[in-house]
Amino acid sequence: MWRLGFTLFCLLAMLPVFAGETDSRIQEGCMQSLLRFMQYAKSIYVDAGVNSRGDSVGYFKAWSAGESNEDGVRTNTDLAMVVAFVNKYGLPSAEKQTGILPAGITFEELQTMALRALRYAYSTHRSNRLMTCTDGKYWGSSPEDDGYRDKRHQWESSLWTLSVALASGFLGDKARDGKDFVKNVLVSECDYLLMREVPTGYQGDTKAEENGWEANVLACGCALYPDHEHAERWREALNRYAFNCYTVAADAQDTTMIEGRMAKDWFVGQNLYDDFTLQNHSYFHTSYQNVVMQEQAESILALHLLNSSFTHINRTLTWHWQEVWDQVLAQLSLVDGEMAMPNGNDWSMFLFDQLPAYAAMATIMRNPDALMLESRCLQSLLSRQQTTTDGSYMLNSDIGPRRMGVTAHRVMMTWLMHELFPTDFLPSTWDDFVARHLEAKEFASQHVVRGMSKDRFTCFSWSKGLKNCTGIIVPNTVEASKIMIPYKQGFGGNLIGEPERMVEQPAFITKGNEWVAFAGGSHPFCIWSTPGNAVIVLNCGVNMALSMDPFTSEERHIHYGDGWISIDNTIGIVGGKEVKLDKKGVVNSINTAVLSSEKADAVVYYSNVTQQQTSQLAGLMQVSRDGDIIKVKAEDPDGTVYRIEYDMQHRHARKTTERQIIE
Repeated sequence: MWRLGFTLFCLLAMLPVFAGETDSRIQEGCMQSLLRFMQYAKSIYVDAGVNSRGDSVGYFKAWSAGESNEDGVRTNTDLAMVVAFVNKYGLPSAEKQTGILPAGITFEELQTMALRALRYAYSTHRSNRLMTCTDGKYWGSSPEDDGYRDKRHQWESSLWTLSVALASGFLGDKARDGKDFVKNVLVSECDYLLMREVPTGYQGDTKAEENGWEANVLACGCALYPDHEHAERWREALNRYAFNCYTVAADAQDTTMIEGRMAKDWFVGQNLYDDFTLQNHSYFHTSYQNVVMQEQAESILALHLLNSSFTHINRTLTWHWQEVWDQVLAQLSLVDGEMAMPNGNDWSMFLFDQLPAYAAMATIMRNPDALMLESRCLQSLLSRQQTTTDGSYMLNSDIGPRRMGVTAHRVMMTWLMHELFPTDFLPSTWDDFVARHLEAKEFASQHVVRGMSKDRFTCFSWSKGLKNCTGIIVPNTVEASKIMIPYKQGFGGNLIGEPERMVEQPAFITKGNEWVAFAGGSHPFCIWSTPGNAVIVLNCGVNMALSMDPFTSEERHIHYGDGWISIDNTIGIVGGKEVKLDKKGVVNSINTAVLSSEKADAVVYYSNVTQQQTSQLAGLMQVSRDGDIIKVKAEDPDGTVYRIEYDMQHRHARKTTERQIIE
């Protein structure tokens, strides 16, 4: 299946591209994906009787089937919205020859499922109480102390309400009997937000993405009910929540005029570090970094979709997008459209959940790099969907149907961005993108460093919040980009292995497109991401996670030579003794094995090199050790020579000023 997806990727990449064509290709890919997804959506739909009005209802089953929690409500509302969207936009037309549903599914069925799931959603909201969820409870937030809950707020309910509003909008007159109930839900959620303070915080637990989804429901309320008595207050709250997503400390003094006020007057608190990076779950989490942009774009979409008279894009909704893109997201974007996660991930890997963030930058901000990366990201997502037989988006999902709903939600939003804000420019090329992002960069606030060369992307991270230290090497070819994958184990992961306790915080040096990371303490090590191909690791041994999954490849052809290893005739590793491959099973939804060895003085990793080249490079490598001093000479396939000397004891004694000798 993966072979089919990759072949499609290559064929599309080779076709000539003209301004405007990228929109139609992306939209066609998104729609075909969602049409196929309808098979899965139908498989988890169930009828659920009638509400107190006698209206037929149903829901899309999560693990918490029909319950009032995030798993139950978010899954149902996401699927109601997506199915309603496909029912409206997926029909074949003279202009767009899409609309082929899986066998046994009709558009009439889609309409019925979407309508009944929408009814279930608004019937079980505490503002309507036409029936309870399957756990005997209602969901949602309310400005009234109605005695139902100890508190008036349900976390994330604004996000689910966005899906309710859009599902109703897509169904149009077919859902007219429920319009008043949908309004009750929206007014309840919007009015609740008028009585709370905008939350902020940036260390470990950002409130950026929470403010993003709070803005979503306010955008829906402003668009649908512009004459409501609270509409002006909703608009005020929308701008305040939206502005306080990507906020930095400097915004407190910023006098830029934005939506009629100076930026500092909108500012409530800081949600990003001063270098525009973001933390959630106690570490630098690039999924949360990009999802904020997605949420803000969805507010823009809601305003345009639900009120045709709305043409203005609030600058509060795009505040600091450019800085976040330039200084963070673009720095971590990879050849297949994936976005590097320096410490790995704590949910399913290879979600390609940054797709709508790329779409937002491409369509709303008119960014050619984002348009190129969006196309690659979508093709990767489609390839992953091809591994399943039921139209779902991945095998071994971490949170089951909810993950499928979230992914379908993002594919849908990507289609809509290109519908409302079509591009009229050519995407950039990968080679040009690499050339503009060669310079190594340290994210000092996050203890992360990244580098790029024509051969590969590298990244290394030390996380105090996760108590983890790990590295990433991604070859700059799509077919090799998923062989070596992020891995977290104990206090370490890729490159340094599994020390007995958390390693000392490393120091970073960047120069041009190279970087060095080094640490002393109980587990001293040194890593040099050279300007070319080689990544030289001292005092660690071989440590690298490999994907062995239907999405990537279920087999890895590993050849062992005298002091070297070749993986798939593509990855070369020189150094290490008694190397073994241990199958670890499913990790973050991907079948993963770990290639490891005993500690070695030096190991060198190469990308996109053959078995023969790896053997030759092993013969050129020289390593010597005198006590705590390690000296290494290594070469690149093009003959470039690298020398490094590391004094582990000296580094430990003078850890703030010592640096390696790089000749």
